[in-house]
Amino acid sequence: MILVQSLSKWYDFCNATSKVATMVDFKVSKRMLVNFRGQNKVVGGLTDKDKIAILLYISKEFANLDKEDLLFSKVMLICQEIFESDNTTLRLWDGEYLVPVKFVKETEPPRRNLKLGEGYSGTVYQTKKPVLVNDLTRSPDFIDDGEKTRSVMCVPIMQKDESLGTLAVESNRENFYLIDDLEILEALTSQLALALSGVRLIEGLVTARAREAAVLTQLEWDLKMGRNVQSQILPQDLSAWNGVYFASHYEPMSEVSGDLFDIVRQGHSLTAINIDVSGHGIPAALVTMAIHHQFRRSVNAGLGLTEIMEELGENLRGQLPESTYFTAFMVRIFSDYTFGYVNAGHQRMLHYKAADDNFVSYDTKGVPLGIFPVRKTDYEEKQGKLEPGDFLLLISDGFSEQRNANKEEVGVERLQSWLHEERERLLIESKGKVEVKALSNNFLAKFRDYYGSTAIGDDLSYLFLYCNDSIPEASHFIKMAKQANAKQNFDDSYAMAAKAYSIDPSLKETLLFLGKVYYRDEKYEESIRYLEAYLKSSGDNTASSHFMMGRAYYKAGKISEAKRALKMALSSDHGFGKASLLLAQCYLKENAKPKAIKVLQQGVKYTPQNTELKASLVMLENMMLKAS
Repeated sequence: MILVQSLSKWYDFCNATSKVATMVDFKVSKRMLVNFRGQNKVVGGLTDKDKIAILLYISKEFANLDKEDLLFSKVMLICQEIFESDNTTLRLWDGEYLVPVKFVKETEPPRRNLKLGEGYSGTVYQTKKPVLVNDLTRSPDFIDDGEKTRSVMCVPIMQKDESLGTLAVESNRENFYLIDDLEILEALTSQLALALSGVRLIEGLVTARAREAAVLTQLEWDLKMGRNVQSQILPQDLSAWNGVYFASHYEPMSEVSGDLFDIVRQGHSLTAINIDVSGHGIPAALVTMAIHHQFRRSVNAGLGLTEIMEELGENLRGQLPESTYFTAFMVRIFSDYTFGYVNAGHQRMLHYKAADDNFVSYDTKGVPLGIFPVRKTDYEEKQGKLEPGDFLLLISDGFSEQRNANKEEVGVERLQSWLHEERERLLIESKGKVEVKALSNNFLAKFRDYYGSTAIGDDLSYLFLYCNDSIPEASHFIKMAKQANAKQNFDDSYAMAAKAYSIDPSLKETLLFLGKVYYRDEKYEESIRYLEAYLKSSGDNTASSHFMMGRAYYKAGKISEAKRALKMALSSDHGFGKASLLLAQCYLKENAKPKAIKVLQQGVKYTPQNTELKASLVMLENMMLKAS
């Protein structure tokens, strides 16, 4: 726990310098720096629960500030509490220099204005990329003579594509910060940029009414910047997953939105969600960032759909701004195209069934999240199945409730009729094939024609999940390829697999088969091509899949890529002996024997019964002794 005395001293400092009297209302794990086998290691730090609390705390605290100095002081306080820093420095660009405008305490030698590219702050400002330096003594260009800072995280403060300045969190101890810390600092800085725009607007309105028109122009620009920040949490990869193709639309009522959709791939399953936060604008948009983090954390933890709903509700409810809640619809599709779904007070999911040429709407028992305590038993999971040519549509209620000039709502039935009409049109135009992005664009055009010049009345978002109607044909050819391969008719096997790939290049079974047979036949570059596509499209993050990828890289002589893949395998399974052995071989290829020994030592630690690892370690240690 954070010591009460430390909190009290920090409180006095902030109150004296900026009159900020609000302390953080959550507790984070106390980190310690220990020496282990001659190296400094961080023990403790941020848990996933801490991260959620931090994101929501930042959203609430920034929303309540109306002066620039109070905002900067709050940033100092938050960084001190979260990262246990020895110092924090906020610099802003004045057109010529990076000027230190706020810091916890003065340094020796004193801080100075920095030129572009000078020091770690000047470098971060120039490159617009964050840095995490664990030992500044190895980067003398980053510090002035006499500086005591030994490890630092530094992140640019971005307004759209423009860098406003930098925020640096500094420690006098080496190796004190982790990648998790850097991710939280980046999220904090994104919200700082948005809050700074709002604070500057408020101060400008109070002190300079003569500049009202210019301030409003600045507000519009700043809100656009906020939208750019928020858009970063939308799925960036909408490539197909195992024959399921995607199309989406996201349109805030103002520049930022309380709507969100997301997709998480996990090899044998895919989980998608559509959410709608009550209210609009910046407060709702900031909440979506915390929901996004919690959703991904819960899915990657392997939780079921009703368990995820409980996690979303319970982890976020106490941190939400007053009177704020959100609805959500979640669906999980499996490799055999069965799916489960859960609704938490959201617009119903639509399922178009190609065989019946009609729509079914899906709903389950469940209440909105953030209003009162919930448990997984408060939600109901139901099942369905996608057939070739079917599609699911997760959609927010902004579409069905939109009105035209005559005050007439669109309604769900009209949405379904538009989808049916445009699907039929595409079938005729493309001779029996439906491309989901074209369907999405045509549907959106129908919607816009309906409301015309009327302003949209709510945030809008949707996600199509379309089951390719060519899956049976592609599956037939890959089945034939496997049969030919079993009979050692390799030419026929390759031909059939290539045919399956040409019909649908996203099928996991095809990609994995091609990756394996090309590896068997020592065609490693081709093997890498298909295995990379498999890992990217499927989201398979298992140790065996990363090992398979690392083995292909190693055989192809791509040692750096092999090391990365093998480290990912070991991060999923510390006791994966084959991955430890191959990673050690990679280091030996680079003549880095101490690193190879360290890898083998770790492997033996996690799997002491592995005789092959033990023998390799003993042999390598003996070699080192003889060499010395």
